[in-house]
Amino acid sequence: MSIQNLKITFHLDGTGVYYDPYEPIHLDALLAWALMPFHRQKGSQAPTRGEEPIDVPLPLDKWRIGGTWGWKASALFPEGATAESLQYWRKRFRQSCIEITSGSPNLQNGTYREYNTPLPLLLCHRMVAYAVGDRGRVEQVLRKHVKYLGKKNAYGKGKILSVDTEIGEYDWSMYKEGAPTRFLPAPEGSRLVRPRPPYWNSYGRVLCGEVENPHEKA
Repeated sequence: MSIQNLKITFHLDGTGVYYDPYEPIHLDALLAWALMPFHRQKGSQAPTRGEEPIDVPLPLDKWRIGGTWGWKASALFPEGATAESLQYWRKRFRQSCIEITSGSPNLQNGTYREYNTPLPLLLCHRMVAYAVGDRGRVEQVLRKHVKYLGKKNAYGKGKILSVDTEIGEYDWSMYKEGAPTRFLPAPEGSRLVRPRPPYWNSYGRVLCGEVENPHEKA
């Protein structure tokens, strides 16, 4: 595996991506999600939140801090002009289910309640991430398997038009201009999080510092 400093650019359609700067999407999480089906035993179930997950081998270099390790891959950050928008996701009672209900469904409370859920969107045309790894393999996996970023992709949000990878001069997979670009162990950190995918899993969590957007410091 040829290891290089990389900058990965996701070109989006500009209609908005569900992006939470306090829970940013990490590049290694995208790669692990894409490659997991090839490493999970046939018929096996995904682990629960507290069970030890599979560490999917990724085409990335590793970092080690104390007794903790992770992949050299940053979170994704918006690049260029951005704006914010707020849309609402409407959950409505499915009329096709009327035959399996008894009485009159209560649309104000309970199982059949209808509601609007706010959907904060970041409007941008590019999101970037940094990594140290095999350029060809990283690009291949992302282009083949990752078509959207963020939640609500079934509604067309976060659609990726193309993915470009460039060779960089510096390793910005962990820090850029002093700003941590991913979750990293920190004794005085404010976040208890797993330091590698899957980040939603609570097994092996350690104290980490917050991720900072280096573009906001520029």
